Amino acid sequence: MPRKHTLPLVAICGRPNVGKSTLFNRIVGKARAIVHDEEGITRDRFVGEATWNNRRFRVVDTGGIMDNPEGSIARKMQTQVRAALKEANVILFVVDGQQELTRVDMQIRDDLFKYGKTVVLAANKLDNDSLEKQYVEFYTLGLGDPFPISSTHGRGIDALMEAVTASLPEHAAGDEAPAPEKEIIRVAVAGKPNVGKSSFINAILNEERTIVDETPGTTRDAIDIEFHWKGKDYLLIDTAGLRKKAGIKKQVEHFSIARSLRAIRRADVCLVMVDGMEGLTDQDKRIIGYAGEQGTAMVLVFTKWDLVEHREKRFKALADEIDLRMPHIKHVPYVTVSNLSRQRLFTVFEHIDRVAEAAKLRIGTGELNRFVEELRAKHKPPTQKGKAARIYYATQAGVKPTTFVLFVNQKRLFHFSYMRFIENELRARYGFAGVPISLELREGAPKS
Repeated sequence: MPRKHTLPLVAICGRPNVGKSTLFNRIVGKARAIVHDEEGITRDRFVGEATWNNRRFRVVDTGGIMDNPEGSIARKMQTQVRAALKEANVILFVVDGQQELTRVDMQIRDDLFKYGKTVVLAANKLDNDSLEKQYVEFYTLGLGDPFPISSTHGRGIDALMEAVTASLPEHAAGDEAPAPEKEIIRVAVAGKPNVGKSSFINAILNEERTIVDETPGTTRDAIDIEFHWKGKDYLLIDTAGLRKKAGIKKQVEHFSIARSLRAIRRADVCLVMVDGMEGLTDQDKRIIGYAGEQGTAMVLVFTKWDLVEHREKRFKALADEIDLRMPHIKHVPYVTVSNLSRQRLFTVFEHIDRVAEAAKLRIGTGELNRFVEELRAKHKPPTQKGKAARIYYATQAGVKPTTFVLFVNQKRLFHFSYMRFIENELRARYGFAGVPISLELREGAPKS
């Protein structure tokens, strides 16, 4: 279930391209939301935490409010905006201070009155003293004093946020100071466009938290969603679909893909979503390869299983494909799901827990070197021109990524096949389900 919050919520709203995402980034203190001149970049509700005037609160960036939204995505965006405004304690209404008020601005004003919430008005893009004088025009909205700001340059932000925080409800539990750090498993939901990533998250939450549409590229940003299940906390990161480079046409898609790749890097576990009807495509393999390069633990999730006929036969075909064509990921657990029927959705979390635990596993140096001695007895090391490969000493250098350093006599003696043998033996002994393992070779005995 979605985690319940004690922190109050500030919702930023306004028509497209008035600077809402730039203001969101300014308030949370990080470049979290994508900022671009193209309309409609922000689609889903994008939530972050902020502290201002010793008040902690959540802030949500929303898509631009339109007069007559055309297309299913635009209409679903408006639903997401209304959900944010309904939940909010304070609404931060942003207008473009360099333009005259539009009919849409007036309609938004009228709609905001219906929510019965405190509304703070920000006239944005007033970047200098001369432009700042234009803020008086916005008194006509009847929302009290407009705050002249420049979210790009930081002008007027302190006065604006003083008004926002003064309008928040009285201090609630957990409002004044951050709660003690607790373990949270970060899960990136990644895959090609239209594979069912957002549908999976919505089915898990049992609500339309992210926009789902047949149009490829519906999800533009990496959306963080907190989730609580069976006593554990998770951060689900819905990502934009990762398509081939040749298919990337717009600059904003480069931003989206960069955010998706960063989500994989910062995750504890990556759910690689694969269309169960198609099987593993070249693009799926690239995504798996990227997660492996970053050392991120993985679970394969085959989606759309409700559409599959002869399921036992299809499942065996998928298993055979992994065994024969991608044996290097045989350690990665996989599960079939249906977002529509909700079949095995929560089984995914059993796999997430298992690989997240494996990703934290550390092997003591003494234990590891006894293991190396056993390997030497079990499998004669390779030789070249009479020179045998020798491991002097081994140690685990770290986790996330899981890295082992082997101090050896000569690196050239360690053929790829022998390195794969060492990795397979490590997995056979210690598990490491779904966890990429990096083996680094260093010549010479370690310095004492």
